[in-house]
This record gives sequence, structure tokens and C-alpha cells, in this order.
Amino acid sequence: MTETPINPTIMLVDDTPENLQLLREMFDRAEYRVVAFPSGKLALAAAAKNPPDIILLDITMPEMDGFEVCERLKADEILREIPIIFVSALTETHDKVRAFTAGGVDYVTKPFQFEEVRARVRTHLELCRTRRELKRQNNILHENLRLHELVEQISRHDLKSPLTVFLNVPGMLMESENLQPDQKELIQYLITSGQRMSEMIRRSLDLIKMEQGIYKLMPVSVDIMKVVRQVFDELNGMMALKNLQRELSLDGLPVPDSAVLPVQGEELLFHSILANLIKNAIEASPEGVKITVALISQPEFSVSIHNLGAIPAHIRSRFFDRYVTSGKEQGTGLGVFSAHLMTRTLGGDLSFTTDDTEGTTLTLSIPGNPAPKNESFREDNP
Repeated sequence: MTETPINPTIMLVDDTPENLQLLREMFDRAEYRVVAFPSGKLALAAAAKNPPDIILLDITMPEMDGFEVCERLKADEILREIPIIFVSALTETHDKVRAFTAGGVDYVTKPFQFEEVRARVRTHLELCRTRRELKRQNNILHENLRLHELVEQISRHDLKSPLTVFLNVPGMLMESENLQPDQKELIQYLITSGQRMSEMIRRSLDLIKMEQGIYKLMPVSVDIMKVVRQVFDELNGMMALKNLQRELSLDGLPVPDSAVLPVQGEELLFHSILANLIKNAIEASPEGVKITVALISQPEFSVSIHNLGAIPAHIRSRFFDRYVTSGKEQGTGLGVFSAHLMTRTLGGDLSFTTDDTEGTTLTLSIPGNPAPKNESFREDNP
């Protein structure tokens, strides 16, 4: 198992000597190896020779600002996995959004709390170690086809323990009375991300049970409209980056925000399926177009997700297979595979049509699961 380095290297990048000195003093030399650079150009050259374990990066610098430095690091195949924490006096929301869009994992505003910055660095170092270990284990899965046994081991030991730190530390920081609103917002972002990762681990174990046919489905009434809205809210950032619009319809009619459509199933399964399919549609869409989601309540429930991208011809026959992907730098080929597996667990079917001109439509249908006529497309009025 890959261990966290005994003395992780922290790279500090800031054009102000006083800031560099302050950051240097923040970290215990016995615990970390600290290297500091006054410019992005020098930092990039040093990182290429000796990649650090984490980078604390200022934004406002001459010649090359922090956003460009981050983008160049993320474009490098060797350096792209290094976690980057932006440390800046900029407090506007659009600056923070741009920082995360460029590839940053966190954002700390000046002046900062020493303990808060130390805690964030420890958390992201542990998360980085976890991701590297997971990637290594996934390579083993490919080679040895021992998915079930190894994923359980990863989830139980190598991921859940670091995630406990990831969830607990931000929670403790949130109790501080000295936090500014933007600091609370970023800490809440950490908490939400950790909870989502924890749920992904649990879901990976469920997928194993689904493959083995031993998953115990516990269906309840699920408001599928609520799930669709939640998924779009979560993916709003991805939509905005490509200037995409969304269009929702139910039985051919526009959907009011208060519409409710109850369907029998499990909310987490529906959420995972729709999140994977809508994310796939966003990634496949050209910029500036529309993602459409069309729901049908009668005689049986179905939802169709359409985008103007076409599935490449060479993967169409294997589209629902594991590890099949095309044209995505970070693609694993597991999103559509897991959506297909979860759909079958719900007793449904997942199909697609694709055309180079008309685009792609993925349709989730659940036979024998019509929405109650007196409840479908009702507005949730108190």
C-alpha cells in the first residue's frame, strides 16, 4: 500500500516575501518539507523537476497569475494530480468559482487562521493519498479481475479511515466563532464533498451486490421530479461552463417547479442513475445548446435524456459495458455501466438511440411502474 510521505513537500507560491515567510512559519519543519517561490514561472519549473505533494498558490501575481499556473499544472499529465489550494485576498464569488474551475481543490482567503490552513492541508494530503491508492487498486482490478474482494478492502480500510478525517475536521472548524461567511461556505463545500464521496464508496459496494444478484431492493414512493431538480442543481456548474440550457417536460407539457411525480423505487438509485446519465449528456454536448429531459407517467414511467452529441460508432455496440469510454480525459467508463446495472436492479431497462445529426437519447423505463393517475404531474401545494 502506498504510504503518505514521511515529510510531504509543500510548495508555496506568492510574489510577496512577507506572505511567503508567514506561510513558511505556519508549517512545522519536522512534519513538512517547505519550498517557496516568488513567481509562477519558477514554481512550474521546480514542480517539473521535483513534484511537490501539495501547492499553496496565490492568485494576484505579475507575469503569470495563479489561475494560469493552476491551468498549466492541470494540463501536465504528471503534475495534474497535485492538489492546489488557492490562498488569496480576493473574496468575490466569481474569483472562487474561477479558482475551482481552473482545478483548485480549496480556497482560503487572507487573512487566514493558521489552524484552519493546517487542517485543510492535512485533509487534502490525505485525500490525495487516498485517490492515488484507489487508482493503483483499480489497475489491479483490471489485471486480475478480482473486483469484489479488492473493492471491499479499499472501501473498508483505505478509504473510510481518511474520509473520517475529511468529514470530522471541517465539522470542527465550522464550530469556530471567528469564521467569515465565505469561510463557512467553503468549509460546507468540503463537508458536502466528503459526504458525497462516502456515499460513492457505499454505492460501490452496492454495485457489487447488484452484479452478484444479492442486492436487496427496498422500494418506496420517490418523487422523481425532486430527484431530477437535485441532479441539475448539483451539475449546474458543469452546465454553466458549456453555456448549456435545460428543458424539462412531463407527458409533453412544460413542468412547473412545484410538480411532483411519484415512482416506486429507491431514491439513491434513481439519483445515481440520473446523475450519471445527465452528466454524460453534458459532457457529450457541444457548447451553447440544450439538454432535454422528457418524462412520461402513463402507461408506465420513463424518462428520456437527449443531447446533441453522438455516441462514437466504434463504441455503440459496447456502450453499456464496463470501462467503455471515448474522448474524456478523466473518463472511467463506469458511469453508464453503473446506471445500466442500477436500472436493471429496479426492474427497468436502459436503451439509447444515437445519430450524428440528431444527437443521442438515453431512455430509462420501468415496466409495470406507472405513476398513480391521481398523483402524476400534481403540483405540491400545501
